[in-house]
Amino acid sequence: MTAQPLTTAPADRSLLSVARHCLVESRPVVQVVFLMRFLVGVVCGVVGADDWSGSGVLLGGLAMTCAVMAAYLLNGVMDIAEDRANGSRRPIARGALPVRTAVAGVWVLSGAALGLSILVPGEFWFIVLSLFLGYAYSVPPLAAKRRTATSAAAVITMGASSYLSGAVSAGGAIAEGPLMFCGLLALWMGFVGAVTKDLGDIAGDREAGRRTIAVVYGERAARLFAAVSAVALGTAGLLLGLRTEPGLLAGALPLALGAGWVAVRCLWPDTDQARGPYRAFMVTQYAANAGLALGLLVGK
Repeated sequence: MTAQPLTTAPADRSLLSVARHCLVESRPVVQVVFLMRFLVGVVCGVVGADDWSGSGVLLGGLAMTCAVMAAYLLNGVMDIAEDRANGSRRPIARGALPVRTAVAGVWVLSGAALGLSILVPGEFWFIVLSLFLGYAYSVPPLAAKRRTATSAAAVITMGASSYLSGAVSAGGAIAEGPLMFCGLLALWMGFVGAVTKDLGDIAGDREAGRRTIAVVYGERAARLFAAVSAVALGTAGLLLGLRTEPGLLAGALPLALGAGWVAVRCLWPDTDQARGPYRAFMVTQYAANAGLALGLLVGK
């Protein structure tokens, strides 16, 4: 099957329209959850510090947001064929955002991320790492997205980096218990999110020659892997909360409940069977991160 370009009206080249399309292409829902991770790291840093830097948090958050937007915008540029095969309506796939304009946006956002990070002590190398991972995820010859294992490794590392970046921007460090829980949430991204995301993209991934679990072993095997991983991580979160800091339970409980939800959506699919598990994964991310931040603040 050959992907055909979607029929669209001529692209609107105004600066406001380009900025809006770049934002949509970089997936605002994902941007918000990355910002949540950064802010959880800030909370962890504030809890572990005698003093903290408000300006560092603001600049660090802007730098991380620009870096993540650049990574997802680059991914949209590199995934045109797959996105069209999968019926994506994002701006690049449907022709509303020209590729050359999107590439220019990647450069602008990357430069902004690096420039802002220089103003925050300790932040620069986290931004460099995030930009490298965004490149390594999408662009050959590395193209980590082509295999579930390398894709998971990239998103786990990027997730962990966002937590640590938040703590550094606040001028603090993450205590052992919260650090371990943030690690679990990063693993949640790789072992659950990276797998469930592919369930709705099997046709395009197969056409592009990707070797994801769903393509190589079949959709049923991918669903089983995601379900088992979710339950294992949800259980680990509860045990960690019970054995270390009570504040962690505010994040562990929604993680455990969400893990059960993901497992049910994976093993007993309904009419929304392709995207259902990924949506459950995303909602769980929001709830677990928000709960963790709240629990740490209340217990401070």
